[in-house]
Amino acid sequence: MLGKRPVLSMLAEVNTASERSHNLILIGFMGTGKTTVGKRVARSLGFRFVDTDALIVKKAGKSIPKIFEDDGETEFRALETKVLRECAGKTGQVISTGGGIVTIDENRPLLKEAGYVIWLKAEAEVIYERVRRNRERPLLHTANPEETIKKLLDSRVSLYKECADFTIATDNLTMEETCFGVTECARLALEPT
Repeated sequence: MLGKRPVLSMLAEVNTASERSHNLILIGFMGTGKTTVGKRVARSLGFRFVDTDALIVKKAGKSIPKIFEDDGETEFRALETKVLRECAGKTGQVISTGGGIVTIDENRPLLKEAGYVIWLKAEAEVIYERVRRNRERPLLHTANPEETIKKLLDSRVSLYKECADFTIATDNLTMEETCFGVTECARLALEPT
């Protein structure tokens, strides 16, 4: 029973400092706050902030919508895996990932090896409200973006669960509450015991 377990035992289960790279990785669907939260948490932890989408743009020399338009989603996902591999070889980072990074089989074990993985989760309706005015989301260039979000989210939920060490539902949290939760979880998970 949880109430009777010693606190040190619980911390040992959460702590992964000796097993993986010393990074915090944020996964989740678009619009769940990975980039905004990641930047703030990196400052709190004294880590470097890394955004895989920004690295892909830099490597490709063009925007994500342009990559999708010129080269297709398959090329984008290949770049995403390459960038993730590069990030996994370093430590002391908060890594914000693209929402679809979990859809590539090779990426899921790589995420777990690269650090402690937190899934920032939100319901489809909340995500739609957060991203509906953003024209930089190529996967939402459809006749019914809200339905697209629901379908994509449904197809990815089990993949996020597979990768996540911890899950935080951001639907009803302020940005400050989310950042606090992620920071404290990271401290427990990454500090040496």
